[in-house]
Amino acid sequence: EAIDQTRGWFYTLHAIATLVSDSVAYQNCICLSHIVDKDGKKMSKSLGNIIDPYDVFNSVGADALRWYFLARLSPDVQKRISVDIVADVASSFINTFWNTYGFFVLYARLDEIDLTKDVPVADRPEIDRWALALLHRTITTVTDALDHYDAKGAGEAIESFVDQLSNWYVRRNRRRFWKSTDPADKQAAYLTLYECLKSAHELMAPFVPFLAENVYQNLVRSVDPEALPSVHMGNWPEADRAWQNEALLHDIDVVQKVVGLGRAARSHSGVRTRQPISRLLVRAPNDAAARALDSHKDQLLEELNVKAVEFIARDAGLVSYNIKPNLPKLGKQYGKLVPQIKQALMDADGAAIASAITNGEAFEIEVAGQTIPLEGDDVLVETHSAEGYSCEADSGYLAALDTTLSDELLAEGLAREVVRSVQDARKQAGLEVSDRITLGVSGSPAVEAALETHRDYLMNETLAINWVIGQESAKYTADRDMGEAHWKIEISL
Repeated sequence: EAIDQTRGWFYTLHAIATLVSDSVAYQNCICLSHIVDKDGKKMSKSLGNIIDPYDVFNSVGADALRWYFLARLSPDVQKRISVDIVADVASSFINTFWNTYGFFVLYARLDEIDLTKDVPVADRPEIDRWALALLHRTITTVTDALDHYDAKGAGEAIESFVDQLSNWYVRRNRRRFWKSTDPADKQAAYLTLYECLKSAHELMAPFVPFLAENVYQNLVRSVDPEALPSVHMGNWPEADRAWQNEALLHDIDVVQKVVGLGRAARSHSGVRTRQPISRLLVRAPNDAAARALDSHKDQLLEELNVKAVEFIARDAGLVSYNIKPNLPKLGKQYGKLVPQIKQALMDADGAAIASAITNGEAFEIEVAGQTIPLEGDDVLVETHSAEGYSCEADSGYLAALDTTLSDELLAEGLAREVVRSVQDARKQAGLEVSDRITLGVSGSPAVEAALETHRDYLMNETLAINWVIGQESAKYTADRDMGEAHWKIEISL
């Protein structure tokens, strides 16, 4: 209920209950702050800023509005509302879940998968066991949060799981669903994704009842006609202890940390994502993290599109830090001491200060015979990478990409760009994901040189069974270019 009802109604309930039965009227009440317009102003007919709920329901949906109120905001904060705000919720979370669900449905139907054929969890690949371990932790976290009336905490845990399911599990396992030659491996992938989607939509049911019901009817009742008529009639999901694996969750958290740093380093370097890089240099803050990274080198290679991973000492100097005072803040407080503070920061151990700031810790410097305590927002940290490298560091981790590109690497990068353009051309041509094609690609000398080496890779990735240049009855043709390179695509069935 809204905060202005607490005295007028909920206090009265307690007063009456105490008078009549010497007891409280209720145990818990979640009290909400007011709903305002997108600019934080109280809604008023005279201002014309009232939001018609049906504008939201009809354009975005009631479930997105529910999720926004329950899972995105603390109860005690003002809730700004507009169609665009709710639409952002739909695009950033609900669509992510729906697309992951749609991916499963599409391929499960194509493969006519039988979900009654079990594959023991212990026999499934590591990434399947990781997904189920994450599901176990999510169910536990969400259940505990809701038991303590923390809808926002529960929603954040569900959103995090759906994001990991879509952007890590599905993305890394696409080949297992549409290209796997191992029936047991493909079955394990389908079962794992099904179990994750089934539990996820059950966790979401109190928040987004219509979406959850739609998914339940297709995902559960179509498989098991004896299932309960509605998801809202079922029991709350329980975490399966056989799925629990905290050690594996820690290891993949470490891998994802370095992958995130590596992606940031690539972004800052300006080197395209599809362009292979010769090597990644990694520094870990402790032995456990180093072991996790060493045992998952293959994932680092794939995720960051590098050819080799090398571990470096924790004192390796690939990154330098320039620490400067935050003048608008320190100037008011220390005045004439600012020049000396600036010099002291220049002389200090920049790496130690940067580490302290990352960990949210305070630090001290000596200036004019006195000790000055400083915090993160008192200073500005500039990071500089060594020549020929693009580096990112955080919490004791360092990811450094060797940005020197050989002719071979450039050719492979160009081949990958051609693959992407052919995949886009397939979509433009209206082809099904399983359609085999006759393909032809020709272009500038750089493209021809790349195709000479990587033609088999291109055909394999685009489901091409024949290679023909100059097709007279091509179903689809397109011209593409990237920098000085250009090429023509020809596709027919």
